[in-house]
Amino acid sequence: MQYADLHLHSTASDGTSSPEEVVRRAGELGFSVISLTDHDSVGGLEQAISIGEKLNMEVIPGIELSTLHMNEEVHILGYYVDWKDGRLKNKLEYFIRARKSRADKMIEKLNSMGINIARERVLELAGSNFVGRPHIARAMLEKGYIKDLSEAFTADFIGKGGRAYVERHKISPFKAIELILSVKGIPVLAHPGVFKRDEWIKEELIRELVDGGLMGIEVFYPQHSAELTEYYLKVAKKYRLLVSGGSDYHGENSGRNILGSVKLPIGYVYELKDKVSLLKMQLY
Repeated sequence: MQYADLHLHSTASDGTSSPEEVVRRAGELGFSVISLTDHDSVGGLEQAISIGEKLNMEVIPGIELSTLHMNEEVHILGYYVDWKDGRLKNKLEYFIRARKSRADKMIEKLNSMGINIARERVLELAGSNFVGRPHIARAMLEKGYIKDLSEAFTADFIGKGGRAYVERHKISPFKAIELILSVKGIPVLAHPGVFKRDEWIKEELIRELVDGGLMGIEVFYPQHSAELTEYYLKVAKKYRLLVSGGSDYHGENSGRNILGSVKLPIGYVYELKDKVSLLKMQLY
């Protein structure tokens, strides 16, 4: 049976593996379709798609947009986005500037704590316009402030809510859906079971997002219990939403979900493709 993983991150955003490494690792595990969905970035898609073609693996061009709703994070995935579209590039360039500003603030906080890492070194480690916490963590590791990368992502340092943590710039989920639709993509709600600390996204908000153009929901996710998975399958059926799933992989040494923890049956990918084809027919 063929499987897919439609939620993967690389060094083009906050992952620790390059786009090529992500694709090759997925190939080693037997995946036939994957989607690279870096945070607010399409910088890894060209490399990922190229390697995928060599390995006879389909790489769906994707993205994950970070949004804020009622002071809580909501992530929106976009599949089959036209990643070369100028409107998307312009918006992402703004996000890049906001990310650099965020990194500067976290570095300043760390410096004030006696952790002396240089902004120039963090940008050098990023190696691209995308700079994030993994690059700060690597700079900390280089200078011996931590023993491994995962130690940086704790309350002591740059873990969410940590002493040196700074929130990311975010747009509303409705604006994210609008942006994805404008570049011919399929907007999908990411990991609804991972919302607030002890809560999950309820049907009421999903209904609002559907009214705003949402077309799918990430049902299969490592942190979704069997009960939550069943719940979101029912919600997807009720609102005629596409079903997606993925590991939310961030690299081999990220200390987060592992690649292979979710194997989405290929039938769900075919349904996604059918929707894309239908939208194209409506456009022309």
